[in-house]
Amino acid sequence: MTVGTIMAARPDAPERRYTRAQTLTRLALVMAGLTVAGIASWSVLLFILLFIVSIIAHEFGHYIVARRAGMKVTEFFIGFGPRIWSYRRGEVEYGLKAIPLGAYVKTPGMTNLETDLPEADEPRTFRAASSSRRALMIFAGPAMNLLLALVGFCVAFSVFDEPTLISSFPVVEVAALEGDPSSPAIAAGLQSGDVVTSIDGVAVDPNGSYGQVGDIVRSRPNKSVPIVVERNGELLTPTALLGTREGCASQGYLGVRPASQTGTIQRNPVEGVGEGVKFFGTAAADTVTGIVKVFGPSGVGRIFRTVTKSECDDLASRPVSIIGISQIGGQAVKSGAQATIMLISVVNLALGMLNLLPVLPLDGGHLLMTAIERIRRRRNPKYVIDYARAVPYFGVAIIVIVFVMFSALYLDTLRLF
Repeated sequence: MTVGTIMAARPDAPERRYTRAQTLTRLALVMAGLTVAGIASWSVLLFILLFIVSIIAHEFGHYIVARRAGMKVTEFFIGFGPRIWSYRRGEVEYGLKAIPLGAYVKTPGMTNLETDLPEADEPRTFRAASSSRRALMIFAGPAMNLLLALVGFCVAFSVFDEPTLISSFPVVEVAALEGDPSSPAIAAGLQSGDVVTSIDGVAVDPNGSYGQVGDIVRSRPNKSVPIVVERNGELLTPTALLGTREGCASQGYLGVRPASQTGTIQRNPVEGVGEGVKFFGTAAADTVTGIVKVFGPSGVGRIFRTVTKSECDDLASRPVSIIGISQIGGQAVKSGAQATIMLISVVNLALGMLNLLPVLPLDGGHLLMTAIERIRRRRNPKYVIDYARAVPYFGVAIIVIVFVMFSALYLDTLRLF
């Protein structure tokens, strides 16, 4: 939940109070829902809880900076929907709501659209604060997620000393579909230990990732392609008739995977922290590239084709919803603490970067509005940006984001059945 959604709340709206029996009933329903979510695996439930903690940390960043900046904060709730339990400390009400898939902080005066605030509260509203304090308050949410990601990577690389799979790409292993002892790779005479140098005339970068092989193969279903491999110092050129995966006729299938071996990477804590910082930088750059691809014309088009069944669902090349994240997270939890910390760190990195997109109601959109207002006030010190006029400019971006989010939720739901 980003700070941008707070502006929709009505500060004067009365909240219904519940009896103890009603509160316990609602709490029992919430726990039952979480239990159902974890039926497939306790690990899924655990990762959902870790994901919720990440969102709470995001909102805590907004909360603590708002308080430090002298802004009034009236609510800090975990979850959405009907109120289950709450208590008031000072002027802030803390509590739990029925749908524990997020959190929110309510700060009066997020926009000029809130016109019914008490006059006495106006000096402590968000809009009354200086532009620098508003920017810090907005940025604090994503900053918390980015900080958690950085710390998580450093911990994963410096504390844990666990066996890990070390890829030997471009050396490949021959694989087959479950229940199918053959594969196009086997039929073509490929062997485990072969070094792939090109497929259908497209060179394979030995310093790149295995994903380039997948991209080449997927785009050539049912086609006969020459494959250049190195075996025992000799170059061979077998020809493979690429197949297709069951239920995915639009994507080619070869039947190889990157060769790997189990090894142990040992680092002292200082080296581990350095490796964690390095990994954070690389992952941040990859996240930006991924966001551009997903929300760009080609990415949106690919998602549309996937939803309309004209293209196969490739989990590796599309965004995932809370359902998909939970399933992947459940597998990570089973793999061990290191894998869990790495994945939740990646999730925090994605949350932080996504919220910095310059689109309302995301944090990045509010940062953009704050920057515009500050620039305009150089000529007119009393200038106040009109959110009612600004929101339509983000219309297309909002539609794209909503489409991508609901498409991911739809596709992840289909994978459950």
